[in-house]
Amino acid sequence: MLILTALAVYRLSTDLAWESGPFDIYARMRGWVIAHGPRWMAEGVSCPICWSFWLSLVALYWGPIEWLGIAGAVAFVARLTTHDSD
Repeated sequence: MLILTALAVYRLSTDLAWESGPFDIYARMRGWVIAHGPRWMAEGVSCPICWSFWLSLVALYWGPIEWLGIAGAVAFVARLTTHDSD
């Protein structure tokens, strides 16, 4: 169950951070936050690792260790799948 939850959080985190979403709702939301929000929030809406930390709160009923475990698993997968050109 923990693996499935981590994969679900990964999917939603990357969608919210990188994809347009249905009817471009994710892209419009990111654009609004980038234009009107504080800098830390503007940087966070384009980061699947940042999204995963907060989205994994839905798993809080498993306890804080699992919450951080899910966020950590998503961060690990995101870092494995992100290719920097530097």
